[in-house]
Amino acid sequence: MEIPELAELIWLFEDEPQGEYEDVHWPVGLHSFQLTRGAISVLFSIDPTAGEAYISLYVDGEEVTYIKRLRRLGRLSVERERSGYEGLKLWFREDYKEPVALQTKPTIRLSWDVKSLDEW
Repeated sequence: MEIPELAELIWLFEDEPQGEYEDVHWPVGLHSFQLTRGAISVLFSIDPTAGEAYISLYVDGEEVTYIKRLRRLGRLSVERERSGYEGLKLWFREDYKEPVALQTKPTIRLSWDVKSLDEW
């Protein structure tokens, strides 16, 4: 899986990754980044070796959305625009699947335009 440099992910999430195990270091194993903007928080976990990610969104400390085990990821890309938008796109290996977009600035927002089953 193609991933941005660790420094870019730290910049995007304004957080150092927390590994699942103390003796396993980036990029091996599951690592999590956490970001809070106002009442909204995101917990983004990535296992670059396995090509898998997990995303949880919280409002006022309560989980409101959880995408469990996004598999077959081909690459991640950090997005920056002059408008102030910052975010992460998670691209699947198959071209016909839309990427998952996780906006981190100016607010936290998650979007995924999933096609209907008959279009796959």
